[in-house]
Amino acid sequence: MTSFDVLFIGSGQAAWNAALPLTAAGKKVAIIERHKIAGVCTTYGCNPKIILDGPIKVMEDAQLYTGIGMDSQFSLDWSKLMEHKNSILDPLPDFLGQKLIDAGVTMIHGDARFEDAQTVMVNGERYTAEKFVVAAGQRPMLPDIPGHELLKTSDDFLHMPELPKRMVLVGAGYVAMEIASIASKAGSQVEVVQSSDHALSEFHQPYVQQLVDKMRHDGVNFHFEDRVVQVEERGGEQIVTTEKGLRLTTDLVINATGRIPNTDGLGLEAAGVEYTKKGIVVDEYLRTSQPHIYASGDVLDKKQPRLTPTSVFEAKYLGGLLSGMFDAPIEYPPIATIAFTLPRIAQIGVTPAEAETSDEYTVKPVELGKQWDFAGRGDTDAHMTLVYDGESRLVGAAVCSREALDVINALTPIITLKLTAEQADRLVYAFPSFESTIAGLLRQGK
Repeated sequence: MTSFDVLFIGSGQAAWNAALPLTAAGKKVAIIERHKIAGVCTTYGCNPKIILDGPIKVMEDAQLYTGIGMDSQFSLDWSKLMEHKNSILDPLPDFLGQKLIDAGVTMIHGDARFEDAQTVMVNGERYTAEKFVVAAGQRPMLPDIPGHELLKTSDDFLHMPELPKRMVLVGAGYVAMEIASIASKAGSQVEVVQSSDHALSEFHQPYVQQLVDKMRHDGVNFHFEDRVVQVEERGGEQIVTTEKGLRLTTDLVINATGRIPNTDGLGLEAAGVEYTKKGIVVDEYLRTSQPHIYASGDVLDKKQPRLTPTSVFEAKYLGGLLSGMFDAPIEYPPIATIAFTLPRIAQIGVTPAEAETSDEYTVKPVELGKQWDFAGRGDTDAHMTLVYDGESRLVGAAVCSREALDVINALTPIITLKLTAEQADRLVYAFPSFESTIAGLLRQGK
């Protein structure tokens, strides 16, 4: 039986960002991984998505210059783009795995299962540790309907060598809307079936409606307040039937109705670790119901956004906590989030919807599209909504723009550090840039 100071279950961002500093601090550390090293983000999430999105945004940017100086037509070779993506990302799991080994982390490949609160079994071998960290992540959820075995997931889409001519997406959350933006711009006919009457429920709905209208204009068909009840395969095609009797003939059906935590199969009951259908329950120190077993990342039952930056933040916190650098509870900062659609929608802090239900906040719109730098790039529909507290400090923002990523990242330190507009004026950015006008935009919002 081998023993460690800290044993991680899972090798994604929620694990290795803690494992490396713990090893550097002299701890004996091991990571158990049943699939590829580095987790979902590297292979099945953020990284492949943003590489595939890159030329799509270039095409969108070029289109918005039509009539104001640029009328070129672009075509996309999906197969070559996928080959490029694979050439960049395929080596990363082995690269990171070797980096961890070189740093002194013991890598164990296989399925981990707690035998009891002190012991984990992997491939017939038992391992013990002073501290455990469960960072097992999430996986796509599949509905229990006839033909569910025909459904694909975002994992499949991000590794698809050829783009199908027709595609049905089930769901209208982050994953579905990002895939729809990429696939439709790349030439696929996209249908979206969503059970509720709106998309992207986490985001500012006026901006979501603006996005849906734009996607409809680009050829995406939305079927709200309907559910897929059956998928059949006939003659090389798939037939999707909905609750309202809609029948869609397509080449591919992608289920994007959400993700569920990887809590099953871990033996959490045997370890005495409390969990719900939303994930593992932890306290303000990321401790589970067993004080020596911690958890981090998407496997948590938490209110914070399940995003890579959140997992990184939690892992870095655990790295400091378990190495003895500090003993304070975790304090989450405002977490910026973005949907990589066209246009982008981003937000941070107090949302406009939350602010409008309280007298503590003031909500102010800013027409970004009328700013010279946005208008100069053809982003005339860009918009921002700012939320101020009673002391006139910015506490939240929502943005709809092709450049929402730059805008929300420029606003993040202002909100996190609780800067006033005058203090924000002391941030001198390179010019011209979107960041350089942020202080002026804040004054416009007040």
